[in-house]
Amino acid sequence: MNQLNGTVPSFLSEMKNLKHLNLSDNSFHGVLPFNESFIKKLEVFEIGGNSDLCYNGSVISSRLKLGIAPCDKYGLVEKEYYGNYESEGGNEKKETKKKKKKEEHNGSGKIWFGGERILR
Repeated sequence: MNQLNGTVPSFLSEMKNLKHLNLSDNSFHGVLPFNESFIKKLEVFEIGGNSDLCYNGSVISSRLKLGIAPCDKYGLVEKEYYGNYESEGGNEKKETKKKKKKEEHNGSGKIWFGGERILR
C-alpha cells in the first residue's frame, strides 16, 4: 500500500501508453478526473480503498464497477454510500485477467508511468 493523498492528478489520462494504473488503498479524495473511455482502455485499473473519492455519474456509468461511490451534486461521496462502497470491486470487465496478473506480479507499491518507475 502506498500512502498517497490529495486529489487524483488529471494528467494521468493524458498518458497515451499507460496500461496499468493501481491507485487503490490510499487516501485520495474528491472527484475522479477520468472519463469512462480512459478507464476502459486500461488493462488494469484499481481505485477502491479510497473512501473519500467518488466518480461523476454523468461521465462514468454506474455499470462500471470501480469500487468507489458516485458523487453527489457537490462533488462529495453520496451519503448513502459513504463507508459502504469498497466491497463493490474493481473494473469487472477485466477482473479475471487482473487477478491473474496480480498473482504473477508483486508490484510492492511501485507506480510506473510510461515505462519508468516514479514512486516506490
